[in-house]
Amino acid sequence: MKRYGPLIVADGVLVVGDPGRGHLRLREDAVVHRHGAGAGVVFAWEHLSSVRLDVPTTGFRYPGLASTIGLGLLAAAAQEDVGIGPDDGSVEIIVNGESQRLDLGRHHVGGYWRPTVVGAQRLLDQFIAHPEQRRLLARPEVLVDLAAKLARHRAG
Repeated sequence: MKRYGPLIVADGVLVVGDPGRGHLRLREDAVVHRHGAGAGVVFAWEHLSSVRLDVPTTGFRYPGLASTIGLGLLAAAAQEDVGIGPDDGSVEIIVNGESQRLDLGRHHVGGYWRPTVVGAQRLLDQFIAHPEQRRLLARPEVLVDLAAKLARHRAG
């Protein structure tokens, strides 16, 4: 399983968000919003004019590591589960001219490193503006690698 920022490969599909909670599954023919393994709601790409991510971001490059260590230390000090989980983000989609806001689960407490979210957003924008590029979704691991490379390059 490959993951970078809000992008993850699950079951051979590129996913935006936490596949165990609210997430988008990007297929060549459609975007599917699902909760965990549920059936989900299917949106054909040709009906989408916009997909906008709204997730917390941070300038810190390794937010998952920091939050895991911090929560581990806090739980060890309290000697119990501290009950802190990631705040959900959301995604606004425009389908046939109508806006819908859908929940988007996150992988860890704290924001995603900003360049990873910018990269994921640009990828979504490309798939809407250039339908021929959606066939790249057949190789989601390559897309995650590309998004990681672009984010690191952009950050310098």
